[in-house]
Amino acid sequence: MFRLNINSVFLKAVKITNKLKYQLRNNSFLFHKIAVMKSVLYILSALFFLSTCNTKDDYIKEIYVNINIDLNLPEYSDLQVSGNSIFIEGGVEGIIIYHGVGNDYKVYDRNCSYEPSLSCSKIDSVDAGIAYCGCCTSAFLLSNNASVLNSPALLPLKEYYWTLSGSQMHISN
Repeated sequence: MFRLNINSVFLKAVKITNKLKYQLRNNSFLFHKIAVMKSVLYILSALFFLSTCNTKDDYIKEIYVNINIDLNLPEYSDLQVSGNSIFIEGGVEGIIIYHGVGNDYKVYDRNCSYEPSLSCSKIDSVDAGIAYCGCCTSAFLLSNNASVLNSPALLPLKEYYWTLSGSQMHISN
């Protein structure tokens, strides 16, 4: 009959156990290595996305502005009435001149303060003293230092200095 040798069974069990321990030890090292690599990958991905969210171009650029206009010229006749505004060339995306009460004017850049690096990010219309961005839903109250009326913009429009001498307006930064 078949004779069972306890020693040989025990030795085989020990060999199998040692082999499993070795494989588990190597696999745990492998699992640890994979976990570390995943962690590094997640950290690098997060850093990449955080660094690309706010580029250096997400601000309204400083451009030299030195413009003289004669408010008596026909192209500026809309400014003779308080509450009206016009667009002129200059600045980053153009300039808005808003006529407040009396001889009070406000002069702003047309570049929207929300994501100003986008090519579409500029004021495209003004209605009743409220400037609207054509790229996002931002709106700005021109009579109140171009403060934000509607988000996503958080900052007002960039304002330029102006002086008035008779009918001559000088705009600068």
